[in-house]
Amino acid sequence: MEQIDPNTNQPLPHFVARQATLDQLDFYKFKDDTGQEIKWTSGQIEIIDCILHRSAPDAKKRIQIIAATQYGKSLAVAAGIDIRASLMPEKWAIVAGTTEKARIIMEYAIMLALNNGIIRTQFTPNTSLDRLRMKKSAERLTFKRKGEIRVYSAEAKLVAETSKSLMGFGASSLVEDEAALIPDILQATVMRMLGGSADNFLIKIGNPFTRGHFLRTWLNGNYYRIFIDYKRALAEGRYTQAFIDEMKDEALFSVLYECLFPESGAIDAKGWLPLLTPEEIARAIVEAEQPFGDFRLGSDVAGGGRNYSAIVLRAYNVARKLYKENQSDTMLFVSEIVRKTKELGVAREDVFIDMIGIGRGVYDRVRQLNDLVFGVNGGSEPGDKTRFVNLRAEMYWRAREWILRGGKLEQDDDWKQLTQIRYKVQDGSGKIIIMSKQEMLANGIESPDIADAFAMTFARMENAPVDNNDTSTFQLPMPNHDPYL
Repeated sequence: MEQIDPNTNQPLPHFVARQATLDQLDFYKFKDDTGQEIKWTSGQIEIIDCILHRSAPDAKKRIQIIAATQYGKSLAVAAGIDIRASLMPEKWAIVAGTTEKARIIMEYAIMLALNNGIIRTQFTPNTSLDRLRMKKSAERLTFKRKGEIRVYSAEAKLVAETSKSLMGFGASSLVEDEAALIPDILQATVMRMLGGSADNFLIKIGNPFTRGHFLRTWLNGNYYRIFIDYKRALAEGRYTQAFIDEMKDEALFSVLYECLFPESGAIDAKGWLPLLTPEEIARAIVEAEQPFGDFRLGSDVAGGGRNYSAIVLRAYNVARKLYKENQSDTMLFVSEIVRKTKELGVAREDVFIDMIGIGRGVYDRVRQLNDLVFGVNGGSEPGDKTRFVNLRAEMYWRAREWILRGGKLEQDDDWKQLTQIRYKVQDGSGKIIIMSKQEMLANGIESPDIADAFAMTFARMENAPVDNNDTSTFQLPMPNHDPYL
């Protein structure tokens, strides 16, 4: 059956594994750390086939792989590189957004090599197998026949150093992991390095986070394309339908599982995407709804001018704008926060106040009066350092997920501010970042006071309310999902 790439609406090449590839996999019989032989599926065999032959079935020396997350593409790449580097005097460079991401393939290469009696004997004599077993990581692997594997980082602060190191290494075979997150400036270095060898080979692997060089090469016809979305992964038994049904509600499903590039109108020239669309906000709007669960109060502080001080109340099921004033007297705003905290019975630890800049004085004063308030510094470290650049990104992403999973917003035009919040996946790290207020202002977007106050209520995770048979506390039935998970 012909497979169609949804990004181009063009048919993808029909793959038939070369017999030499099947023979090699049967010969090496790779095992995982439990001692179980790895059963390769068709997409993985297609990846390994291209690496073992250093070319696609159509003889192209440029391979591009878009595969759903956690499909097993890195494991397949590692298997192919292990065989080539242990047999041939070739230099293989692995470049990824961060050293940690590059090491994913390296860690798989180490695991497969240590668990394979054939490849294990091909390490150079000075290779400490015990150290590899303990650390399962290394910057380089070297083999007796002069084959070598090295990893490099494309982090912004290391681009110059990485470029110099790559040119010095002079590998003629290169793998780019999460290639969409490798900045164009480093991509240019990669191509220059490959140009130094007449017989060069390049694999670009990743998810279609951006529309930069990763999209350009996907479209230009010079690359052999391997496309593995969740549908193909399901057919190969890599996922279960229950897992896919669960993940459909998660962020970036279209990128990570459907493997679709962002639409051109949805992304600007710098790669920013809207956090929420007008349609998504419209679906969340209600005229009124009885709140239940613990209350949280988010307060964004302004010092007059064109900015507004704002207070938003959020319960488990609904959020409401309580206050928005062009108030230059911050002590009056302090009084407003304290009064609403008492009137609504908000626990002191559930009062969230911007504590940066002019907000610091308000935070300090409310803390004197109310004690355990929660100071929010959007630039501080997030709880999940692997996904988010800072706390601002993390709390806005939680706000997004809360709305998409059923959280409601009581009618108010100011909720439109949420459609002006923009995010992107940061080059190199792959972490989510939210456009700063300064950049928003430079783009002609007013300070998102209500949106910021609302997002602050997600600065700390919370549990769903528990019905303790006190029916006066919960006036609506519990939803069948948890917006906070």
